[in-house]
Order: sequence, then C-alpha cells, then structure tokens
Amino acid sequence: MKDAEDSVPSVNTAKYLDEKVNIETLVGKHILTKDGQVISVCRHFKAKKILIYFFSAAWAPAIDVIARLKSLYVENLNRNTRMEIIFVSSDTDESTFNQYFAEQGPWCAIPFRSAICDELRWMYGITCLPQIIVIRTDGTVITRKGKDELESLGNNVIVCWAEYIQQ
Repeated sequence: MKDAEDSVPSVNTAKYLDEKVNIETLVGKHILTKDGQVISVCRHFKAKKILIYFFSAAWAPAIDVIARLKSLYVENLNRNTRMEIIFVSSDTDESTFNQYFAEQGPWCAIPFRSAICDELRWMYGITCLPQIIVIRTDGTVITRKGKDELESLGNNVIVCWAEYIQQ
C-alpha cells in the first residue's frame, strides 16, 4: 500500500529551473492549427511565456487529461497567463492522428510525422504516455510532472507554473 506522500504529486518545480532544454528545436518550424492551417512557430508563440507540451497518442488513454487541459486552456485565457498547449503525437497513422487531434481542445499540434516529435520525445525522455512537460519560452523546464500537478491542483496549477515566468 502506498503511503500518503507517494499518492500526492510534488508541485515543487524549483528544482527544474536550472535545467534548460534547447528551444531552438522549434525555431523556423511550423505547427498545425485546429482549423488545419500550418503556421510559423515563431509567429504563433511570440507573445507566449509558457509552453505546455502534451505528449500523447490515440492508443494511450488520456480522456481525463484532455478534459483537464481543455479546462486549463479556458482558465489560461481568462487569466491571460500567456500559456500555450502543443500536442506532440506518437500516432503512427495520419487519420488516427487527425481524429485524435480533432477531439482535443483549441490548441496546436506538431504536424504528423514531423521529426520535431521525435526530437522532443528524446529531449524530454518521454517513455510513456500521456505526459505533460511545461517550459518557459526560453527553454527552461518548469516541470516534467505536469500531468501529476494538473491532476492534483486542477486549474490552480496555473498559479504554480505562472510564478516561474518572471524568474
């Protein structure tokens, strides 16, 4: 049996602030919008302060995570915290990718079969799905436990993540 400490995810993200991942992976690249447009990453994220990478695939159960992310997305807009969610797919079939992406919130995705997906999975050590990695736009990792923190704090996780914008 797990004790109480094991069941409550840690939200102390300060230990990650010294860890920086090269954000250049996205520079000069493109993302897919919900309406099917392919646009420049730099243009779309110019005013953003925090990026939330949502690593998932249609075959990985994430219905509850998607529901929480949708709610977080709305809360983000209401608070103007300048966060953006990016879906990073591990799907191997384009029609499955398109269907799964359509079921998600109004955020963007790395295009299907883009090499960027593999680079991001490697950079962040993604070995199981779904996962959420939260970073500042300068590449500083805020947390690698975004999914656990979102589950434990709900939309209040915005407060924890947003406090690292100014650091």
